[in-house]
Amino acid sequence: MTAPRLPSPLREAVDERFARRGVRLLLKRDDLIHPDLVGNKWRKLTPNLALAAGRTLVTFGGAYSNHLRATAAAGRLLGLPTLGVVRGQELAGRPLNPSLARCAADGMRLHFVDRSTYRRKAEPETLAEILRATGTEDAYVVPEGGSNAPAVRGCRTLGEELRGHGVDVAALACGTGGTLAGLAAGLAPDQRALGVPVLRGGFLGAETESLQTAAFGGRRGTWSLDDR
Repeated sequence: MTAPRLPSPLREAVDERFARRGVRLLLKRDDLIHPDLVGNKWRKLTPNLALAAGRTLVTFGGAYSNHLRATAAAGRLLGLPTLGVVRGQELAGRPLNPSLARCAADGMRLHFVDRSTYRRKAEPETLAEILRATGTEDAYVVPEGGSNAPAVRGCRTLGEELRGHGVDVAALACGTGGTLAGLAAGLAPDQRALGVPVLRGGFLGAETESLQTAAFGGRRGTWSLDDR
């Protein structure tokens, strides 16, 4: 797999409205890290791919999941078998959408489960049933969105790369909380992270703190969520 160009560049978004209010907006171009494993996908997947050690990598996502696409691409690049457990029923006779078609083209085997089963995917019995049904009992399992302790530690470099650039607040959209958990841990003491949840439910605060505890033994850095 081609090595990324790290650290990713910071580029200023110039707008007179920012200047008028004394605000400087910088964009951290993590999308330039790798053409197939962009941004936090590279940071999250790299440590998990090392731990997979050649085993089939099983992970989860919706029908348009960027995480599934990145995992499938990583499997193609590394010659690693991948299985994507997809939320929702496959429609017989209907072509795959472009995201899932890309996953399949990259060699990912797709396994569709109903939404009720998908909601219980983290339960040991349900997970074991899925692995048995797909013949992947010895697989390495990565959770939905790729957020686990190794991924959080991988995302810590994102915060470390923002030190010394005059950044007061690092803001990002959040799905599962893994990137926020790692970013906040890597920032300097005088910096803070602001997460904007893209999903409803109010679960992300507890989930982010749980991920930091799993990765670092407790809460790290200064971070908050804006649910508005």
